[in-house]
Amino acid sequence: MYAVVRTGGKQYRVQEGRSVRVERLAGEPGDTIELTDVLLMGEGEHVTVGAPTIAGARVLGTIAGQGRAKKIIVFRYKSKTRSRKKTGHRQHYTEIRVDDILAAGQQPKPKQAPEAAAPAEAEAAPKRGRRRPRSETAAPEAAAAAEESAGAAAPEAAAADAPPTRPRRIRKKAE
Repeated sequence: MYAVVRTGGKQYRVQEGRSVRVERLAGEPGDTIELTDVLLMGEGEHVTVGAPTIAGARVLGTIAGQGRAKKIIVFRYKSKTRSRKKTGHRQHYTEIRVDDILAAGQQPKPKQAPEAAAPAEAEAAPKRGRRRPRSETAAPEAAAAAEESAGAAAPEAAAADAPPTRPRRIRKKAE
């Protein structure tokens, strides 16, 4: 299910479970927020369009964070007069994670306990960080099969077949 909501003078297409950055709204991270200016709702082939809004429809979300966008440079310049002005601007935004899109008269879904789901996700997800060296990541069966098929004379033959390597470039020290 998706919806188009209006907030901060702009319109945003939102879906359940996704995040959206909107103009700054009051609240702290973790607070629940309700957007009531729903202009359009859709699910598959069924689309409901408001005139201008859908009465009773709302979007429930959680504030994921507050922040500031990247800096933009504003440079005003007038030719032939030596007039120039350089300023920067960083726009404030609120990151909202959409929890529910509700039509008129619908009740929000009961919240699940996030503590019970967190350990299962941690075990399933691979650990992030530095990669292991290539020798450890290669399958041991594939390495053994390659050694058996190559035979004992493989290192010399492999060295002879390989293209010549260039010597490393040595930088001269500045005097």
